[in-house]
Formats: sequence, structure tokens, C-alpha cells
Amino acid sequence: MFLLGLNLRPAVTSLGSALPDIPTASGIAAVLVALPLWVCGIGGFLTPWLQSATGAQRTVRFALVLLAGAQLVRVADGPVLLVAGTVLVCVAIALIATMLPLLIRGKSTAFSVCYTLSLGCGSTAGALVTPWIVSQSSWRFGLAGWAILAAITVPFSRQLDGGKPNRGTTRKSWSLTVYFGLVSTVTFLVMGWLPAILRDAGVSADVAGACLSLAMILGLPMMWLVPWWVHRESSQHALLALLVLPSVVSVAGLLVAPAFMPWLWASGLGIGMGGIALALTMIPRRADPQGTTALSAMVHGGGYLIAGVGALACGLVHTLTQSWDMSLVMVLVVLCGQAGAGMIVVRPSGKAVPRQRTAAWPERVARISANEPCPRR
Repeated sequence: MFLLGLNLRPAVTSLGSALPDIPTASGIAAVLVALPLWVCGIGGFLTPWLQSATGAQRTVRFALVLLAGAQLVRVADGPVLLVAGTVLVCVAIALIATMLPLLIRGKSTAFSVCYTLSLGCGSTAGALVTPWIVSQSSWRFGLAGWAILAAITVPFSRQLDGGKPNRGTTRKSWSLTVYFGLVSTVTFLVMGWLPAILRDAGVSADVAGACLSLAMILGLPMMWLVPWWVHRESSQHALLALLVLPSVVSVAGLLVAPAFMPWLWASGLGIGMGGIALALTMIPRRADPQGTTALSAMVHGGGYLIAGVGALACGLVHTLTQSWDMSLVMVLVVLCGQAGAGMIVVRPSGKAVPRQRTAAWPERVARISANEPCPRR
């Protein structure tokens, strides 16, 4: 599980880290930033069909092989292969990400913690290790090197307990989809634009890069804390506030005084990244017994499409205004929407007691009071 989750972020964050060093990416940078979100959304909707046709294990194994091969293809030569390879990379990531909630359903809290923690580790590794590889060799090695991780994971996919294909109905699916989409919008904007926002405010390149690293590192303990909290606490409203409020304060700080305390703004955004862990942990908890894959496909597919719209809109506004002010105001609006959708997501499910048991309860009490045996149902 840890290896699978570890593969979901480096292929994306490494591209953002190496983008300034790719000669052919200058004219298509905006496309490469928004492309992962759109393709991951489409790929998420394809997962239930592929799982029904091939089974869980083969779906994951196919996705890992595709992920490894696509990371090699996109560094071959030219912008066409770069875009095509990135599309295939994101399809593979979407397949794995959509399958993981099904694979951890019914297992202990440790599996959820392992899954979400691996996402944070993968994001941090892709953002921090890739620039070092690029500086020591080239951008091609910086991107293609992560194919080794996917190749190593392939043999372990045979050990998966995949479960059966399912398409059951789901509860609170739309609110969870919207929440995942909005929190993904903020997360990808932080990973993609935080250094640029700070550098445009006069912060040095080294400090701006270190602030991004700080945000990614602080996101790691949140990936452990959030699943633990969800599985052990009945009320999640305090957790939602812990995830949303620091991001609101940090974005407001970037809007008003970005160069004043950049470390503080980065810290708040890193804490807010735990919102992804909340959404992913809620998928197997909110799905009906036969609807985990269906809910996961809807959340990942629809959520990433929402995030793609949000990221593209913020990027276009920045391009048109040549300022980050309006884009940051839009992010504040996104955070308000994230809080609203999150209130519905964390609301207790309140499942009704079956009528048969409720109707039989007075009879059972009477029998117990009279010391009579109760018939088994």
C-alpha cells in the first residue's frame, strides 16, 4: 500500500520542479500545469470499467507498467512526446488512486495512515529530490528516474487483496466530490505557484524554494494525523477547522504581505494540505458496502475536473492581470467553498436502525423482564 501511494505524486511534482529546465516547455507551461488535473479526472471515470473487465490486481498492475513506460516516453524528445507522455502518466496515476480506497476498505487504521502518508512522502520527494537530480545530470534523468519506483512496485501488486467489482449507490457523494475538488485546487496551486508568488514579491529564489519545501514537509504529519483522527473521533468539525483556517490565514497573508513572513504562510498552507487525507479517508467510510469503486471514481474523476477548472481559472486571471491579487482572492473563495462542502462531509451519517429490529425491541424487553428466552433472528 505504501509503495502504491508513493507512486501517485512524484511524476507530477517532479515535472513542476524541472519545468524551468525543460527547453521545449516554455510555450506549453500553462498546459503542463493544468493537464494533470484534467487527465486524472477523466482517468478516474475509466477505473470502474477497467476493474470490471480485468479485476483489481490486473488493473493496478497495468497502471504501474503504464506509469513506468510513460515516464520514459515523455523525456524522449520534443513537446509532443512530453505532453503525450504526461497524459499517459496521469491516466496511470488516476487508475491507482481510484483503486486504493477499495483496497483499504475494511482494513485497520494503519492502512489508511500508510496510504495518506505515502502521498505526502511522494509529493515531498518529487519536489525536493528532482531539482537535485537535475543539477547533477539533466532534466531527462530528473523525470525518468521516477519510473524505477513504479517498476519496483509491480511485483508487489500480486499481493493485493483486490475485492470484487462494484457499482453500488453512494451517500454524500456530491459533497465529497466538491470537497475533494476544491482542496485539490488549493493543493496544486500551492505546489505550482507558491515559489512564483514569493519571488514576485521580492523574496529570493532560495527562500521561495525553501518555503515550498517547508509546506511539503509540514504536510507529512497531517497525512498521519488526519486518518488517525477520523477513525478515533466521532465529531470531525474541529479537524475541518484545523485544516481550513490555517490556509485561509496564509492566503490572506500572501495577499496582504507576502514577503513579511513567508515561512508562516508556507507553514499554514502545509497544514491545510491534510485536507486531501480527509477526503481520501472518507471515501471507504462514506461508501455503501458495494459502492466503494463507484464513489472513488466519482470523487477522483469529478474532483480533479473541478480542480482543473479552478487551477486554469487562477492561471488565466494571473496572466491577464499580471498580478497575483485576484488569483489569491479566488483561492480564498475556493477555501470558503471547501469549508462549506466539508461541513456536509464530516456530518455524522446518522444511519437509521432497521425497522425489523426496532419493531421487535419492545417484545425483546418484555421477554427479558419475564426471564423468557428470546428467539434468534
